[in-house]
Amino acid sequence: MNKLRLFILSSLFFTCLSCRQQTPQTQIEQAAIDFCEAFYNLNYPLAEEYSTPSSLSYLSFLASNVRQTHLNQLKTQGAAKASVISSEIDANSERATIVCQIKNAYIINPINGEMKQISALKDTLELIRKYNKWLVRKDIPLRNGKQNRD
Repeated sequence: MNKLRLFILSSLFFTCLSCRQQTPQTQIEQAAIDFCEAFYNLNYPLAEEYSTPSSLSYLSFLASNVRQTHLNQLKTQGAAKASVISSEIDANSERATIVCQIKNAYIINPINGEMKQISALKDTLELIRKYNKWLVRKDIPLRNGKQNRD
């Protein structure tokens, strides 16, 4: 009888947790965190899932620079972790700007292939609502300061 009660209570608890709705701000900020953690842990295929279509060529280029030695170094030094510092969300225009702090970030120089670990950095992300999902725009930086628009 006690096992049955425990089962029912635990089922109700997990049902309540899974039904809990996230606020739009929480959803947007979580998308930014998930993107940053994938991006700065060199998991570009996962980062693509949180990215706009115009970002895919840039992420593909970055992924082409990742070598097994980089992944081995990442495993030994620990994963990057992201948190939101600030957010500016305009629900009417379906755009948001999220500033994340990334601790233990990894960046590969695309010219010489060297990986650098940065203890902490800030990244300002622009998110756009597309396909009923909030996506990060991380385009190839252009020299004239303009970027592709989705």
